[in-house]
Order: sequence, then C-alpha cells, then structure tokens
Amino acid sequence: MLLSKGVLVALLTVFAGALILALVGLVIYRAVDEIRFLRRQRLLDRYRPLVDALLTASELTGTLAELVATNIRHRTIVSDVLLAVARLQTADAVPRLRAAAAALGLIEHWTVSLDHRSWWVRAEGVRALGLMREAAAVPALLRALDDAHAEVRAAAADALGRVADPTVGPALLARLRDESRYQRARLVEAIRAQGPPIMPALLAHARTDRANAAMTLEVIGLIGDTSAIGELLDWSSDVDPAVRAAALRALGSIGLDDRSFYYALRGLDDADGDVRAMAARALGRSGRRDAVPYLAAHLDDQWLVAAHCATGLRRLGREGAAALQARAASPGQGAELAKQMLWEISFLKDAA
Repeated sequence: MLLSKGVLVALLTVFAGALILALVGLVIYRAVDEIRFLRRQRLLDRYRPLVDALLTASELTGTLAELVATNIRHRTIVSDVLLAVARLQTADAVPRLRAAAAALGLIEHWTVSLDHRSWWVRAEGVRALGLMREAAAVPALLRALDDAHAEVRAAAADALGRVADPTVGPALLARLRDESRYQRARLVEAIRAQGPPIMPALLAHARTDRANAAMTLEVIGLIGDTSAIGELLDWSSDVDPAVRAAALRALGSIGLDDRSFYYALRGLDDADGDVRAMAARALGRSGRRDAVPYLAAHLDDQWLVAAHCATGLRRLGREGAAALQARAASPGQGAELAKQMLWEISFLKDAA
C-alpha cells in the first residue's frame, strides 16, 4: 500500500531532524575534542620545562618538590612528558628522570599495571619501566616475556634491552628457540644491548646448554667482544659440526687476530661444508691478503663454500682480484663465480 503524502512528509521530517542532530553531535564532539587537545597542549607546555630542568639542575631537591606538588589529576600528563624525554636521552641522564618517576609514584603505578587485564595497559607499563631502566622491575619484565599477548612480549624484550642487566641473557636465549611466540630480532637486539658485561653469562650458557650451543655462539659473535675469542677457538674444534661452524662465524664477526686466523685456515679444510663456508667467510672479512691463495683454492668447493671464498677474494683488494682473474680464465663453477665478482668490482669502481 502506498504511503500517503502526509506520512511521507512526516518520515522525511523525522529523518532530516535525526540527520541535523547527528551533525550537531559531531560538531560538538569535534569541539570538545579540540578543547581537550588544546588543554593537553597547555599542560604539556606547563610541565615540560620542569622535566627539562631535571636534566640540568645542579641539585634535584627543588625541582622534584615542584613535580611532586603538581595536581594529582595531571600525573598522566607529567608521566607522558617524562617518558617522551626519556626516549631521547642516553642512559646517563635517565637516573634523574627515574628519581622523579619514583617520587611521583609512577614506578609503582607502572609495575602494578603489568598485572592489568587489558594487554595495552600491560604493554604501556612494560615500555615505561624499560624507558626508565628500572632494574628492580627485571623479574616482572622477565615474566612479561611470557605474556599471553605478543605486543606485551615484544615490549618486554625491548625493555630488558634498555635495562641492561647481564643476568637476563640466559632467559632471552632460552626464548630464541620458540620463534612462533617471540620475534627473534627483538630478542637478539635485547641481548646485544647488554654489551660486553653479558659475555660471561652467555659463555656459561653455551657450556651448560649443549643442545643450543651453536645458537648461543652466533649471538656471541653479534656482540663482537674480543674477550670471547679464546673460548670460541676451543669451540671451533668441537665434535659437532654445527658448533664448529657457529664458532667460526662468531670469530669472523668479531675479527680475526693472528691466532684465530690460523684456526680459520684449519677450518677451511674441515670435512663439513658449513664449517668450511664459515671459515671462508671469516677469512674473507679478515682483510689479510695472505688468505688469498687459500680462498682461491676452494672456488670449486661446495656452492656455499665457493661463494664465500669468491666474496672474500673480492674484498681483499688487488691480490684478491688477481686471483679471481686467474680463475676466470678456466672453465667450471669457480670461473663463473670469479667472473661475477670481477663484474661487481668493475661496477663498484664505475659507480664511484
């Protein structure tokens, strides 16, 4: 049945009224949102100088007293300012910011938030404690590594990297095995961020966790601390070829000295192809021209070994190029690799 003209007009009137109300509501919402934004900006401008003063004041008592006296309703704003400043500071400047956060009760607040039912609240608490490099929070941050939400686990890895506590190394290493739950790059970076002080813990972990010794040795190489060279040389003679390869890879990443250069030469004749490949990689990165004939002799080895040898020869300047030129004159895999490396040398020269 067709609607009467009166009913249709009434429906259109109601619809138009609803539309006008929606538009008015949107305008009011935008206006309120703008007012909130401007108010927040005013508060940020008000408290930022106080936080900046923490980094320059000769003594903190007065500045801390001012911050503690701030309106309790503005603590969220002060927290945001502290964290924003902490993101831009080196580790040396953070203790002053941490002292302010503790005085304001923010350290306790962030610690408590790690048990919040909402994952984003937990993640923010983890990030805040990491930015403040709160050493006392390390046990809680380690628990956050096993949080049900991936974002919280990722934030915990980043936070532990900032806190720089060498004792966390084994816990981070243990989780490298589970790539379905953890982002390997974040965990490795967190370990690297600890620097040389973590080395004893990593070496001890390699000795006690034989099943994952190869993985641990690779991470040790990424840190690049020369104090590990002695033990890496021992590992390069291990019965497990994966461990020998990892040790030589780590030595190549750290850099070869006279003693480790000899071990790399020995590894180049290992029965295992992966070990020979990592030995070739180490020799190619060594910068030593006396490695040239040894690398050139393996250009017809297994592909990975030969590829590392060819790349190493390309790195080793005039002597390496001469060896590649000589090999390019004969047929075979080595010749093809040599021609490729010579082309890359020529291309790089032209580009320069």
